[in-house]
Amino acid sequence: MERKSGRYALVQFCPVPERMEFLNIGVVLIVPQLNYVGIKIAQSNARIDRIFGHQPRPYIESLKSSFVSRLESELSGSFDEERIDAFSRKRANDIRVSPIMPIMVEDCEADLKKLFAELVGKDETSRREPRIRRKLKEAFALYGVEHYLDKPDEIALPEYGLKISAPYGYQNGCYNLVDGLRISENISDGLREVGKKAIEGNLLWKHFEGAGANCKRLIIVGDFSQQSNEFYHAVQDQMHDANVKLHRLDDLQPLLKDINYNASLHSN
Repeated sequence: MERKSGRYALVQFCPVPERMEFLNIGVVLIVPQLNYVGIKIAQSNARIDRIFGHQPRPYIESLKSSFVSRLESELSGSFDEERIDAFSRKRANDIRVSPIMPIMVEDCEADLKKLFAELVGKDETSRREPRIRRKLKEAFALYGVEHYLDKPDEIALPEYGLKISAPYGYQNGCYNLVDGLRISENISDGLREVGKKAIEGNLLWKHFEGAGANCKRLIIVGDFSQQSNEFYHAVQDQMHDANVKLHRLDDLQPLLKDINYNASLHSN
C-alpha cells in the first residue's frame, strides 16, 4: 500500500496551563491526500482523576464531545496547511492540541490506533460495567421501592408481531413498564439502542391508547455516564416524541417520588 504524507497531534487535558501540566488524552491524525481526519480520545477519565484530582464526569465528557465537534467543523472540506496549523493553536476550555507533527501513513485507522497506544497508552476501560438491569435493581433496592414494583408479564402486540418485556412495572393512572438502557460509548451503537426503545415504546402506547386506566407506557432509565449532557437531552426529546418517559440512572429522584406516591395511592 502506498504511504501518504500525514500530520498528527496530541489532544491534551490542561486545566492549569500556566503550570505546564499536560496529560495526553487523545490523538488527531490528518491525511490531506485522503481527505481523512481521525480522532481517538481516551474513554476512561481515570488518568485525569489521578493526576488532577477528581473531575466532574459530565463536564469532562462534554469537553471531549465539544472538541470532536469543533474539530470536524473546522477541518471539514479544507486541509490546507495554514488551516491545520491554525487549528493546532486553538484551545477549548481545558483541552488543547499539541504542535502538529509530520508522519507517513499506510493505513489510517491502524496508524491512528498505533499512535494512540504509543503516545496516550492503553485505555483504562477493560473493567466491564455491570449490566444496566442489575444497576437498576440495585438502585431500587437501595432506595427502598423495589417491593412497590410488579414483575410484569410479557406484552404481545400482535398487529406488529412484537412482544415487549420489562423487569418492573407500576400503576400511576397508566401502567408503566420500567426498563433500563445503557447507552454505548459508540454513538452509532447508542443511537440504534435508543431508536429501538423509542419505536417499541411508541407502538406500545399506540396499541393501548384510549384504553383509560388500562393504557400502557414505557419508562426507560438510561445510563448516560459515557455520554454528554447534550446527547442526553437529544435522546430525551426523541423519547418524548415517542411517548416514552426517560430518566437518568444518576438522577432517579423524580421516578422514585412517582413510585412512592402511587404505591400509596393505588394500594388496595
